[in-house]
Amino acid sequence: MPDWFKTALLILIGMVTLANWIAIWRGNLAAYYITKPLVLLGLIVYFMLQGALSPVRFPFLLGLFFSLVGDILLIPRGTRWFVAGMAAFSLAQIFYIWGFNTNFPPTPVLVIGFIALLAGILVMYLTIDRFAATSELKKSFLPFLKGYGALVFAMAVSAMLCLARPGWSDLSAVLAGSGGLLFFVSDAMIGLDKLDRRLPKYKFWIILTYHLGQFLIVTAVLLLPR
Repeated sequence: MPDWFKTALLILIGMVTLANWIAIWRGNLAAYYITKPLVLLGLIVYFMLQGALSPVRFPFLLGLFFSLVGDILLIPRGTRWFVAGMAAFSLAQIFYIWGFNTNFPPTPVLVIGFIALLAGILVMYLTIDRFAATSELKKSFLPFLKGYGALVFAMAVSAMLCLARPGWSDLSAVLAGSGGLLFFVSDAMIGLDKLDRRLPKYKFWIILTYHLGQFLIVTAVLLLPR
């Protein structure tokens, strides 16, 4: 594939992403929902054009695919659609966790990461229970929220541990860790929305951090040796 085509595709993805951000900032939901899946679709196409898939890249392609499915499922309103979208994104997180953990950091770093993961999940569960006590969220929905929260936090910790993984350059590791953290922040804001704790223009900040997280993760993976 010629380089000019890849460059043109990147520019197109950037334009669609910007249009999506502007649409949600202005509250134009029709334009937002039309452009939202196009961003991930373009990112998937660009990812696939970067040469043959390797065992390192394949899990991330699957993660992108299920992220796209999740984006589509979250367009209709309703609890069932939201749960279906959460299920798709849960698969995306599992594939990202798999991709980041194709090799492991040194054992001391792995132990510290595991302790941080358990501590973070505990704090998150306690926070969810506290906020849920004064929110209108159905208590039957809490296990789904907690389960997904644990997955996305595990993905973020896995991404940040790339700083100590063999085979990850400093740049790739920083990009991966930043991307995983932004993805977690995005989903944390979605959780806060469900628990009736919302930031001003929260939908804009959710999609901004989500897209930046995905872009950084993809860039980090593409910088790795095939």
